[in-house]
Amino acid sequence: MPHQKPRLRDGLVGAETHQAGNLAAIYGEREEFYRTILDSLAEGVIITDNESRILYANVRMKEISGYSSEELLGRISYQVLSPRKNWDLMRRRLQERLSGSDEDYEHELIAKDGTTRWISVQATPYRNASGEIAGTVGALSCIDRQKGLERENEYLRAELRSAAGLDELAGPSAALARIRNQIAMVAPTEAHVLICGESGTGKELVARAVHDLSERRSKPLVRVNCAAIPKELFESEFFGHARGAFTGAIKDRAGRFELADGGTLFLDEVGEIPLDLQGKLLRVIQEGQFERVGEDRTRTVHVRLISATNRDLVQEASAGRFRLDLYYRLSVFPIEVPPLRERREDIVPLAERFLRIATQKLRIRTPSFTQAQIKELEQYEWPGNVRELQNVIERAAILAAHGAFTLHLDPRQRRVHSARPAAGPFLTGLKDQEKELVVAALKQARGKIYGANGAAALLGLKPTTLASKLARLGLRREDFMHG
Repeated sequence: MPHQKPRLRDGLVGAETHQAGNLAAIYGEREEFYRTILDSLAEGVIITDNESRILYANVRMKEISGYSSEELLGRISYQVLSPRKNWDLMRRRLQERLSGSDEDYEHELIAKDGTTRWISVQATPYRNASGEIAGTVGALSCIDRQKGLERENEYLRAELRSAAGLDELAGPSAALARIRNQIAMVAPTEAHVLICGESGTGKELVARAVHDLSERRSKPLVRVNCAAIPKELFESEFFGHARGAFTGAIKDRAGRFELADGGTLFLDEVGEIPLDLQGKLLRVIQEGQFERVGEDRTRTVHVRLISATNRDLVQEASAGRFRLDLYYRLSVFPIEVPPLRERREDIVPLAERFLRIATQKLRIRTPSFTQAQIKELEQYEWPGNVRELQNVIERAAILAAHGAFTLHLDPRQRRVHSARPAAGPFLTGLKDQEKELVVAALKQARGKIYGANGAAALLGLKPTTLASKLARLGLRREDFMHG
């Protein structure tokens, strides 16, 4: 009978009964032949028994993990190459492979020097002569660069900056000048920013400007529309999830905090975040740590938060729908964007800019506003603010391409009075809002200032700082001790 070349599967028969790393026992007389093949692969290869003990590691594994083949042999693969908090997950994956399932997945590998890197794993079970699954052949590829690109692109394609976008913050009004000054002051810092204003006033433009002028401008600006997320998916959207964490979780997925690591996370409509999730959000702000849904591993991120809302969060906090301590954390530096009707000197310059942009897209001549149209624009109430103005001008430009240049404004939104009070000073009534928050905290804590359940902890302040605020605001803790 002619001599038959040994096959890899035959060579692995009974491998778990041999001393780890004894290639002659594993592969038989053609050890060097198989070693050369495996070492020539671009992927790292490890062969493990049914307890995940490493029987073989090719030379590529040293480049990926930092461990030599000799250092890996005989060790439990997930214990040496995975963070401890992922061990339970890796054991569950091992059980799936021992039941006969192939698996492709991505996870973070911890190298010999303690650094982590993303790898792609293709795990295939092998059988012994009795047909029993004896272990796993794993092929590992480093995908650090790919994961970095995914972080930049997965949520950011729709977030690319428009060259004209920041121009909307240009205008002759004192209100816009004040906002530009505030952006210039806060952008270089690490302070969290809360942008308040009606819908359509340009809060996202302010957020982009803060990010673009910050030290984080080379890192991602990740936007989350909190009003568009179903309540049951908030935690997964913010923090990510592990494969199998819930129905439909077919693979590991990074959340928005992870994607924004090193950059800025913009929480639009932050008042829509469910109350039961606000505590977890507060923890990330305070400690920079979180866990993905369905995963025990604690992850650390360094993210700057910019939030926006059209709600009165002070009133929401007083009503128990928004946490006082979270409000204080988010509003380190508040910026108020007034509605368009309170900065009427910006209306015509904005309309002219929108008209130029629209007609350039349509490739038509840019018409001029008549004096009657200018008066009409200035006397309109603009309930939809800048967004409504842009829509009105774009519609007029489309009509002008086929006929007369005409504005179509709702007559019910025209001003009745020729004069209107100018916008008040920045954050008028902030002191009153602060007093309301302090009063609400004292009521909830029944006058207690110190301790985990005290008013100071609720507000995110030092007790000594709160005590000085009480004196300044004319409040006495004794008045709240009995509810």
